[in-house]
Amino acid sequence: MAVYKADKGWRADFSFKDASGKYRKKSKCGFKTKKEAEAWLAEYSINHGKPALQKGSQILFTDYFDEYAKLHLETGMKEATHESWRFEKKLVVDVYFTGLTLDQITRQMYQSFLNHYAIGKKRQTVSKRHRLLRLVINQAFHDGLIQSDPTFGVTIPGSDSKDASEKFLQLDELTTLIEYIENDEKLITWRTGFMVYLISLSGLRAGEALALTKNDVDSNARTITVSKTKQLSGAITTPKTKTSNRTLVMPNRFFDSYQKFIDAKEHWNAAYELFDGRRSPSVVNRWLERLEKALGFENIISLHGLRHSHVSYLLSSGVDISYSSKRLGHSNISITQDTYAHLLQRKQQSEEDKTITLLDQLN
Repeated sequence: MAVYKADKGWRADFSFKDASGKYRKKSKCGFKTKKEAEAWLAEYSINHGKPALQKGSQILFTDYFDEYAKLHLETGMKEATHESWRFEKKLVVDVYFTGLTLDQITRQMYQSFLNHYAIGKKRQTVSKRHRLLRLVINQAFHDGLIQSDPTFGVTIPGSDSKDASEKFLQLDELTTLIEYIENDEKLITWRTGFMVYLISLSGLRAGEALALTKNDVDSNARTITVSKTKQLSGAITTPKTKTSNRTLVMPNRFFDSYQKFIDAKEHWNAAYELFDGRRSPSVVNRWLERLEKALGFENIISLHGLRHSHVSYLLSSGVDISYSSKRLGHSNISITQDTYAHLLQRKQQSEEDKTITLLDQLN
């Protein structure tokens, strides 16, 4: 079986043995997309292929999932990826698929699972769980353990995610937050308050902030160097991507507050971590939520939302997107463009208005 690009669209070839034992081939071409060719090939193989031993009836999906996860996680994936697979097993596989063999997972059954799992959840969350399951089920299909892929063509249910504008603080809210912490001696010298302050002015990921040491902050050069991140286990690893290794120039106001923070810090661990002992941002996120509500903010966001707010402010103020992307540590500029598309569209409209005004003024 093969699918490939031909002169006139995509082509699918299906090879089989006829009644006499000779190999035959059935081909069809002219498909507009690769997916259409693959769908035809899958359906034709089911309807015309030689009946084979239903290996899928002998293997529990939970066992196959565990084996798949074990093989792929041993390839050096980061702890966050391990955590995603552990959550998938605990919250989805063990709850909805226990006792089912591979061939018992039909498209109707899989769609029913998605519909039930989506109750009270965002579509983005359902899609995330679906992606991991689809990887495993696709592998079973390509291994010949099942005759069709039950994840093909399903609909991802769930409620809409927050509007892009709800994931950011407005400029006045961001300013209020920064100044509120900055002007409170207790908050600026408290590691929870200082972490919120740091991310607001740097746009760091939470794991990157948690891994910072005293040696990463250069008060003379006015920079912070990012070269590591902290996992939930407390382990220090390399950052998310190669481009996440970066040096950020920080404003003077940050170093005034930083000096207060380190002067008040009585104990340092062996690595001289700024936030020693912290493994996750959960405590900081809870405090940030309470503070935002107390300050009457319209949007209640997490630390990751502060990262968005930081870059939102830069982009809306005319800072070049290439620089903003490097400051975030994105692997390529397209990620920044996709994430902040609504801001860029607004900026484009503004630039178009300026252009038309300038052209109208030509004599």
